Order: sequence, then structure tokens, then C-alpha cells
Amino acid sequence: MKSKKLSNLIFVFVFLLFLVVVMITTIVKPKLLTSYFENRTLAKMPEISFRALASDNYFLGWERYLADHAAGRQTLLITATSIDLNVIKRPVVNDVVVLDGLYLRYNEFEPADEKLISEQSKVMAAEMSALDRVITSYGGHFYYVAIPTHYIWYDDEYPWYLNSRKDQTAQSLEAFISDMADEGVDLILPFLGLTPENTRGGDPLFSTSDHHFTFFGAYKTYRAIIEKINSDGEYSLPLLDTGDFEFLTLPNPFMGSRMRNLMNIPGLTEHATIAVLNEEIPFTRTDNGRLFKNPFVYYRPNTTWSTVDYGIYMGGDYAETVLDTGRDLPNILLFGESFTNAVECILYYSCGEMRSVDLRYYHDMPMSEYVETYKPDIVICMRGYSAMLLHNDNGKVMN
Repeated sequence: MKSKKLSNLIFVFVFLLFLVVVMITTIVKPKLLTSYFENRTLAKMPEISFRALASDNYFLGWERYLADHAAGRQTLLITATSIDLNVIKRPVVNDVVVLDGLYLRYNEFEPADEKLISEQSKVMAAEMSALDRVITSYGGHFYYVAIPTHYIWYDDEYPWYLNSRKDQTAQSLEAFISDMADEGVDLILPFLGLTPENTRGGDPLFSTSDHHFTFFGAYKTYRAIIEKINSDGEYSLPLLDTGDFEFLTLPNPFMGSRMRNLMNIPGLTEHATIAVLNEEIPFTRTDNGRLFKNPFVYYRPNTTWSTVDYGIYMGGDYAETVLDTGRDLPNILLFGESFTNAVECILYYSCGEMRSVDLRYYHDMPMSEYVETYKPDIVICMRGYSAMLLHNDNGKVMN
């Protein structure tokens, strides 16, 4: 009886000691600002004051903070992910659909709402038409580029029991093409009619472990844009042909966003590609008003073994970037989400000045005012199929 009581006391003591050690370690260890694998900002320590204490969410804030900064948290996440992948073999881990060498976004189950899609499409087409009128009023030209997002490009790969959102995509695309035509806005669809199957054998257009296209997909988009502009007849922009550069695949391991969600448990297999020009074009670069001393478009590490991600293109997302080549060519403004980054790395070749704006981060003025201020000759909006009907961020352009 005494030995049982003693063992219980020892167990309680060890458990309490474990809690104390974890708590002390959590308090004294250096605090990270972001989680690399989760690609998000970690919770900040709540303000310690009587005023903050009166808030209904005060202790919830502490709960988030302690959960984000608990000692050994990342090790536990990696262990849990490894068990889910290799032991339990879940089909969906950390909101990633895990297939053989392909990692896709998990979509909640939802029916395609044809009425809602129609309403959203008309709102967005009207918004873009309003911006088009602002641009044409000073003699500029507006083009909208729609591209499939990663999970849409690979929607045939989803298992039958998971939602690929195929119906939503088909209805959204059909409605938007029709409404943009009714509004008279030029719509460029570089991937329309293409699938992974009918492009098999060539260079992959979309990543298998990241939610963006590859650089080959970005180059295809760039070509479609310049060819459309030139075919309209007013401009004859220089087109970067494959004979003008070399595709260079970097030896560095590539950390795709979906691979990052999986804590890199399956292991890195992809590599990033860039374009090496035969003749470099001098340019200046300004990011958010800050002039670069030694401007470049590819953020390449100094070693061949350092891991890179999609941020290699232009260094990631910036509110505003300006590349000025100083040549007597039309000026181009490109705005949209992070899909624009890889395209920007070669688009500057075809214009005098290239401006890039991401309205998720740029809040100085609405896009309608921005184009009136700078009056670019050509304005291009680029969004994915999954975002093109969303009236927010880069879809909200009027004042």
C-alpha cells in the first residue's frame, strides 16, 4: 500500500516538475516573431495593464501567446505531422491533400452557388470596367489576366471523396468571360484549354509542392501578355524569346508552400528556375520608396545548398516596386497577388518603366487614383481563377 502511494507521489512530482520546466523554458527562451513552417506571424504578448485586463479577450490572448511560444512546440508539430503522414497515413494533413509527389490545398465541401457566382462576376466585371474607363480617359490601355491557381490546375488529381471545386471553377470562369466581354474589358487567358495532361512531356507549368506556377508557367503568361498587346497594333513591345535567355534551374532545394505546411516531412525534390539573359538590361529598383543600391530581380543565396522558396522571385510580396530601365518604351503597371512576382522578373524587359503594386499591402490610394497619378501606358491586372470574383484586395480598385 505504501509503495503504491509513494509511486503516485513520485508520478505527481515528476509531472509537476515537467510543467514547471516547460513553463520556465517557455518564459526564458528567445521569442520568435514568425513560424517558418506555418508561414505566419506568431501571437504577441498581451499588454499587461488594468485597462487591458478589462477586455473580454484578454486571457484568450494569453492562451494564444503561450500556445504559439510553448517550449518544444515546433518539435511536437513535426512529430505529429510525421505520425499523420507515415503511421496513420491521413489523406489530408495540415490542410494539405497528400498525393504521390503532389500536394494540394484542402477545400471544404460546398455546393456551387450559381446565383452567387453570377452576382459576384457582374460586380467584378463592373469594377474592372470602371477602372478601364479611368485608364482609357488619359489614353492608356487595360488588360485583365486570369490564370488557374494551383489546386485548379491539378483539380483532376483530387480523390473522389474530396472537393476539387471543379463546378465552382467552371461556372466562375464561364460567367466572368461573358461579363467581361459585355463590359468590353480585354481578358487574357494564357492557360485556357490547357491541362497537366496535354502539356505533359514539356516543362511543368505549375509546381507540385507550391501553390504558384513554375517559372515556365510565368514565362508562358508573360508571352501571352506581350503577344496580346502587340497584336492590338498600337505598341510593338520587345518580346523576350527563348533565344534571348537561358532557363537556369538552381541546384538549391526548393521549399514549396505546401511542402512547408507539411514541415518538409516528405523531403525536398523540386528546384526553382530563373532566366539568365544573354544581354543584361541596366535598371534601377525602388521598393516602397526605397532605392536599391545594387538592384536585382532574383534573390539567390550565396550557397548551392541553402533552401529557397517562391520568394526568390522579386524577394516576395511588396506593396509597390518600380523597375526603371530608362529606355524609350511604354510604361507598364502590373497589379495583383503574388503570382505577379515571377512574371515581374522578365516583364521589365519589355517596357521603359515597370510598376508593380499589390493592393493587399498598398493602402496609400485606390488603384483608380494611382493610375490617374502615374498614367501608365499599359495597366495589367493579374489574378487567379479562385480570386477573380472576390471584391477585396486587388479586386477592389475604385475609390
